[in-house]
Formats: sequence, C-alpha cells, structure tokens
Amino acid sequence: MNFFEMIKSIIPTRIASKRVFCDPPGRGDGLVFPCGMSRSGTTLLTTVLDSHSRISLAYELIPPPSLDLSGLLAFVRECESDGVQSIDEGGQQLKERGQRAEGIFLKHCHRAGLSVSQTRVAFSELCEKGLTQIHSLAERLMVAETLAGVKHREQASQLYGFKLNTPSVADAYNLFPHSYFIYIVRDPRDVMASHIKRNFNRSTEQVCKAWNNYLKKFEAFSNDHPERSLIVRYEDLVTQPAEVVSRIFDLLPVAIEEAVFKFYESNASVHGSHHPNAQQLQQDFFTSSIGRWRGELDEKTSLKIQRLCREGMMRHQYTLNGS
Repeated sequence: MNFFEMIKSIIPTRIASKRVFCDPPGRGDGLVFPCGMSRSGTTLLTTVLDSHSRISLAYELIPPPSLDLSGLLAFVRECESDGVQSIDEGGQQLKERGQRAEGIFLKHCHRAGLSVSQTRVAFSELCEKGLTQIHSLAERLMVAETLAGVKHREQASQLYGFKLNTPSVADAYNLFPHSYFIYIVRDPRDVMASHIKRNFNRSTEQVCKAWNNYLKKFEAFSNDHPERSLIVRYEDLVTQPAEVVSRIFDLLPVAIEEAVFKFYESNASVHGSHHPNAQQLQQDFFTSSIGRWRGELDEKTSLKIQRLCREGMMRHQYTLNGS
C-alpha cells in the first residue's frame, strides 16, 4: 500500500460519502520546509528564508491532531461578517470561550501573515474537498499546505512552505515529493536550557529523546535524498551566516538575495505578529545564546544530556565534557 492509498484508508468513514481529500504526487512543487525541534533556531531559519522576495513562509502552521474544521470555518465566516480586524483577534475569542487549541491555531495563522479572509478561503477549499474533521498527520500537513498556499498565490512567490516541527519528515516528503527540507540542529544542552527558560514542561529525558529522534530521522532522510535536504547547525548559522546561508541557497532553486541577511528589517510575516521570538528577530545574528547551558544548567543535568545524546553530539561536532 503506498502512502496515498494509506491516506484514503484512514479518512474517517463519516466523510466517506464526500470526495476523498487526496491530491496526487506533485502537489508539493515549490515547497520548502525549515525543520527541527523546538528551541533549535527554527524560527530564525524560517525568518531568514521568509525575507527572500521569492519565498513565502509560514511559521507554526500545523494544526492540532483533532480539529473540527467545518466548525472553525463557520466561526471564521462569522468573524469576517462581524468585521473582526485580524485572525489573531478571532483566535483570542476562541481561547476566551475555552477552545484553547483552536484559538492558538488561529493565532498561528496570524503569525503566518494570513488575514481573516485568507484563512476563510483556505478552510473553504479544504471543506469543499471533504476534509471537515482533521485527525491524521497527513491531513494536518495538507491543512498547513493549503493555508500557506493561499498566501503563496497572493504573493506570487516561487517557493512557499511552513515550519515542519515534527520528526516525520519522510511522511511530509511522501505527500510533497518535490519539496526541499532544511534541518537546523542545536547543542542539546542549549536546547534544554532554552526549554527551561520558556517554562516548557519537559524533562531532561524527554528533551534528549526528542533531540535524538528528530536528528536520526532527518539524517536517515538526508542520506536517501541529499538533493532535497540539508543539515545546518544553529551555531554555524549565527557565527558564519554568509557561508551557511549560501549553502542553503545552493540547494534551493532561487538565487540568494541580500535581504535574507537583513531579515531583522525585512517584510517577513513574523515582524507583524505576536510571535514570542519577534523581538529577538528584530536584531542581526547574535551569538550570546551559544553555550548558555554553562551558566544555566547544573553539572548533573549537562552530564546527563551528554550521556543521552553523545552519539549525535559527536557526529555534529559538539564538544563533550564541558570543555
């Protein structure tokens, strides 16, 4: 059974009478995905790419695993009718009603630079194709692609996409086989320190497990598809941006532009949003976050991370033993 046959088999029976939401291979022409786990520099990477005049990128646009899209469409139509100024405002209304996951998702649509009407257009397209309830990863990725695609069409960009904050990169490739995937990896000790600072409720073991899982899956994917993928280190991006960004654009089918190095003053959609990293992204590349773990993690935690992530850290030249 190929991937698209699998999608058909997992579509809920309650929409079986409608047209199956499944597009043929090739839909992903022109897609680029910044990849990586949280607190690894994915937002910085996305903003750099989104600053290019021919690239249109969204940020955290993958919806939650269970979503009533038809109900959300009705709400967005109501917002549009009531003259709600931004989809962010609509998201806040949902959060106040107790629909936290749905509200956050609409706020993420705002981060992507989508208006109320653009969001309504994307949801309408999806519901017309029979996807009224979202469950599987494939469905969630197709929702994100449709939303990003609306922005892409209006901006007439050559490449478009969204942040792929899931380790299932091979599944995304099966859906969008003509896409490009750029993975950013960061010292897991700094990742852990950043998780703690942001009050993310994840243990050291959980962060290390995720770091290893993301990295191993992308390394395997990159070995199979070197013409479609690239691994960069966060530390190299901020200390050697010219070299790293040039490598990225050697992979992509668009020419590099000076604007990507001035992402902090560009038209990237993050600058008009309430993204938690928006203020940091208004300044040039900075290196002060490299090695932050030395002052923020106790020795026991840092040594545990080194033990759990040792193989991956060695493969990507991260210094062990705190030296």
